[in-house]
Amino acid sequence: GKITTEGHWFKDEHGRVLLLRGVNLGGSSKLPKLPSDMVQQEDFYTKDVTFVGRPFSLQDADEHFSRLRAWGLTFVRWLVTWEAVEHDGPGKYDEEYLEYLRNVIRKAQPYGISLFIDPHQDVWSRWTGGDGAPAWTLEAVGFDLRCLDWAGAAMTY
Repeated sequence: GKITTEGHWFKDEHGRVLLLRGVNLGGSSKLPKLPSDMVQQEDFYTKDVTFVGRPFSLQDADEHFSRLRAWGLTFVRWLVTWEAVEHDGPGKYDEEYLEYLRNVIRKAQPYGISLFIDPHQDVWSRWTGGDGAPAWTLEAVGFDLRCLDWAGAAMTY
């Protein structure tokens, strides 16, 4: 059902206070699914990445949602980084990822699980020691990504 807010409370479609019980998904959503070997320098800086399948594949969604529901959980905070949506450049949206996200939301519905899509960002991007913004945002203001770690400007992983 529809969730609304009133003051500091979440409410259901009947105006009753909701106490959301759920989990965060997930830490792995902060890095691309492919290329999977982020140790390789040439792969680390590529725009040819995908977040489809983070934090789990669509094929595994039923298993995960079933397990969460069996544990009495009905809410998921789902991390989505800007990089996952727009990694290839300004206005170049990853339609495959957005379709994956729509399908995950659809898969959660029969289990009575609501998803909060968290547009997530920590320390700007993975090139500055965090996650969130795509590489092109740093390049657009003149940063050479290959020099950030060397310059001591960021701890990259």
